[in-house]
Amino acid sequence: MRRLYHFCLQPSSRKLRILLKEKGLEFELQAENAWERRDALLALNHAGETPVLVEEDGTTIGDATAIAEYLEEVHPAPGFLGTTPEARAEVRRLVGWFDAKFNREVTANLFDQKILRRLKGNGGPDSQALRSGNSNIHYHLDYIGWLVDRRRWLAGEEFSLADMSAAAQPLDARLHR
Repeated sequence: MRRLYHFCLQPSSRKLRILLKEKGLEFELQAENAWERRDALLALNHAGETPVLVEEDGTTIGDATAIAEYLEEVHPAPGFLGTTPEARAEVRRLVGWFDAKFNREVTANLFDQKILRRLKGNGGPDSQALRSGNSNIHYHLDYIGWLVDRRRWLAGEEFSLADMSAAAQPLDARLHR
């Protein structure tokens, strides 16, 4: 059976769990704490990062974007990248926005500081990072609101990987206090 090596709190791992479920694909989960740098994980992905997908035939793919694109190609129905080149470009743009910009400016400054630092044993949060994340989240939520006001779903008229990327971000209000 296909196996997803993941960190349960990581947005990119969460996005792939959603995608696998939405596609109706069976999979097993293998929990990983990437900061522990286990030899078994390093053998699968030399970067030592999650997520990593291992198919039944041994095909191994690292990187959330590569895994999502692979799953879309190998299991095209239902599709979550859009049906036209313009729709696919918009889905990919928003996926990149959530995976990079939102993650860097909000998630890393709030969630990573409040939760991950403790899990890793790195002490308490950095107050400057918290202030930055609290400031940034308002701009990002305003943009998400702007998209929602103009479209049925974030990237357009169809549920897509962009919506999964947004849903995978930890937006728990308790993080923003």
